Amino acid sequence: MKRRNFALGIGAFVALPVLPEAGRIGMNDVARVRQAEGHLVKLDADRGGAGLAAVAGRYVEHVERAMRHCSYGSRVQSALYHAVGEMSAQAGWLAYDSQQHQEARGHWRTALQYARLGKTPELEARIWSGMARQAVDLGHGTEAVGIARAALDATRRPRNPRLSALLHTRVALGHAAAGQSGRCGQSLNRAERELDRAPAEAPPWLAFCGHDEVAAQVALCHYELGDHPRAQQAARRAAELTPPEERRRNSFASHVNLARSSLRAGDADEALTAGHRALNLLPDVRSQRWVHQLDLFRREVETRNPAGGADFAERYRMVAA
Repeated sequence: MKRRNFALGIGAFVALPVLPEAGRIGMNDVARVRQAEGHLVKLDADRGGAGLAAVAGRYVEHVERAMRHCSYGSRVQSALYHAVGEMSAQAGWLAYDSQQHQEARGHWRTALQYARLGKTPELEARIWSGMARQAVDLGHGTEAVGIARAALDATRRPRNPRLSALLHTRVALGHAAAGQSGRCGQSLNRAERELDRAPAEAPPWLAFCGHDEVAAQVALCHYELGDHPRAQQAARRAAELTPPEERRRNSFASHVNLARSSLRAGDADEALTAGHRALNLLPDVRSQRWVHQLDLFRREVETRNPAGGADFAERYRMVAA
C-alpha cells in the first residue's frame, strides 16, 4: 500500500515521496526519492534553507522507514543508498544554511554512511564540500583545506570538472581563512581552469557552480584575506552574473557580499546600492546565514554613518521585521 504523506515547511505542506509501506521497493520508488531530493535542491536555490532543514530530515526518516519495512534486490539497494545519501547531504546543507551547525553535521554523518554503503565517491565529495564550507564559517580554515583535499583525492579519476572547480574553491577559501594568500590564489586559478572545461550539463545539486559561483568564492576569499577592493571587484562580477530569477538565494548572497566588501573598501555609495538590492530580495529569501551577514552590514553602516546610511537602516528594519 502506498500513501501520500506531507511535511510542514516554509509555511506550506510539502509532499513526501510516495513509497510502499510494505512489500517490495523498485527502481520507480527510487526515482521518486530522487525527484523529491531534486525538489528540495530547487527550493533551496530559490529561497534558502530556513524552514526546509526539518522537511529534509522528515524526508530521510520517511525513506528509511520504507527501507526497514520493505524488501528490495541488490540493484535497488545500491540505488537506494545513493538516493537517501543525497537526500541526507541536502538536509545537511539546508541545516547549515539555517545556521543549525550540529544538525548539519548529524545529517552529513548519515549521508557519509550511505555514500560508503553505496560506494559513491562523488556523493562523498558533495558531503565534504558542504563540511569544508561550514568549517570556514566556524573559523577552521586548515580543517576546511584538509576536508576539501580529501574530497579531491576520493574522486581523482574520473571527476566532473564542475565538481573539481567547486572543491578547489573550498580549498582556496580554507587557505584564505588561514591567511595563506599565495596558496589561496593557486587554488582559485585551478578552480577557474576546471570550470572552463566543464560540460554544460551537471547534476541538479551541482548546477549552481558556474562562473557566478566561482566569482562569489573569489570575493569571499579576498574578503577573508582583508583585500577589500579585490573582494568588491569579484563580488560585483558575481552579482552581475547570478540570475536572480533562477537562484534568488545566491543572488541575495551576491548583493550582500558586494555591500559589505564595498563598505570595507570605502565605497559607501555602491555598498548601499547593493544593500538595497539585497533588501528587494529579502522577503522571498530564507537563508539565515546570509540574512545574518546583511544584519552585520546594517550595524556597520550605522556605525560608519555614511550619507544615506540612516535611510538604509530604517528600510532594513521595516523589511526584516
